[in-house]
Amino acid sequence: MKLILIRCTSKNRNKRNVIYEIQGSYAHKSCMVYDDKRRCVAEIRRKEGKGGVALGGDVFALVVQPSIDPTLAMVLIFVLHQMFDSSRRFSK
Repeated sequence: MKLILIRCTSKNRNKRNVIYEIQGSYAHKSCMVYDDKRRCVAEIRRKEGKGGVALGGDVFALVVQPSIDPTLAMVLIFVLHQMFDSSRRFSK
C-alpha cells in the first residue's frame, strides 16, 4: 500500500508537491510516513505485549519524530483506519 498526500500550488495547479507519503501495510500495522524530503517522520508498528501477552490486531504503536506534529500523525492513522479497516466493508 502506498498513500501519497499531495499539495497543489495555487500558482500552478499542474505542479504537485508531496507533503507526506505513507508506505507499508496498514492491515499488518507496519507503515512508515515520509516527509517531502523522504525522511521518516512517523512509524506505525505492532505493539508487542510484555510477558507473552497476545494483543489484538487493532493494537499498535505510533512512533513520531519531533519534525511532525503528533496530532497530524494521529490524523493520518485515522484516515488509514477509515480507508482500510476490514470491519467497515460493506456487504449486501
